[in-house]
Amino acid sequence: MLDDPDTFEALLKKIGETVRLYLEAQIAAGADAVQIFDTWGGVLTPEHYRKYSLDPMFEIVSTLHRTGEPVIVFSKGSNHALTEIAEIGADVVGLDWTVDIGEARRLIGERVALQGNLDPSALYASPEAIRKEVRSVLRKFGDGAGHIFNLGHGILPDVDPENARAMVRAVKEESITFHS
Repeated sequence: MLDDPDTFEALLKKIGETVRLYLEAQIAAGADAVQIFDTWGGVLTPEHYRKYSLDPMFEIVSTLHRTGEPVIVFSKGSNHALTEIAEIGADVVGLDWTVDIGEARRLIGERVALQGNLDPSALYASPEAIRKEVRSVLRKFGDGAGHIFNLGHGILPDVDPENARAMVRAVKEESITFHS
């Protein structure tokens, strides 16, 4: 990236084209939504993030052939760029667990929906503690539409499936309680 930026940028362009084609194939196969994952964006400086992550994601989203299918962009650790991420043309911005979802909502407004952002390690806790964490995310988001509840990154491989079920139950029950 630093020693040979021309080659690096050519590689990113090729990867971007491949991702776009892959997302288009998913849509053609019947996907209701597609998601771009950038799990390393947060390790870049803000300048490098814009050039080597945000710009390539914009290129993917802006050239993606779709017929109304929502595009979700998840960029782990990129809290410094939430406003810019919300402006690249995706429909949903995924948030990792290090972001206050209420603050993200205030920052982004209603330009895009938000997805996330329960700490994946919460699923190691008791069902009662999981419910408390779910309630906290819902409370911070606040009332209204535009939130897709999810983990703030993937589920960890050794999480007890019963704890994942407890989270799903809590989301269903607390969403009804919270929004009624």
